[in-house]
Amino acid sequence: MIRDSLKTRFESVQAAGKRLEDQLRPQLDKASSELKKVLADLGADVSEPRSLSEVVSQIRSKNPTFRELTLRLDVATYDLRKKLWWDANMMTAYFTEKAGNAYDADVRPKLTEARQRAESEARRLFVQLRDLTPRRAGNKEVDESA
Repeated sequence: MIRDSLKTRFESVQAAGKRLEDQLRPQLDKASSELKKVLADLGADVSEPRSLSEVVSQIRSKNPTFRELTLRLDVATYDLRKKLWWDANMMTAYFTEKAGNAYDADVRPKLTEARQRAESEARRLFVQLRDLTPRRAGNKEVDESA
């Protein structure tokens, strides 16, 4: 029985790992291809796997001065920066829309209900206060009899 329980838990963990990998794999592949483009624009040969030191030496040989390196880095990352800027703006718009919809669906009705309840309670208290305070005409009659 414990063995079956452990087996089902292990299978569920494996299934969750597989789902996570399926979700992350496209993003990792996209990031890898973007990195390869940037490295190629900087002067590194990324057609076959190389060590980091080989890639750095290739970039150094293609960019002997710091100015050349920064200019190439700027050109190499321009499209990527624009894509990231666009994606960030779209994500912000998406989450803003979702937050607005959640506010309209959940928060606004509760605030409206609380405001209406507070207003009705205030009206009720004002009516009670008016009933408790003597009328002006009633005050004059009390003053005249004294």
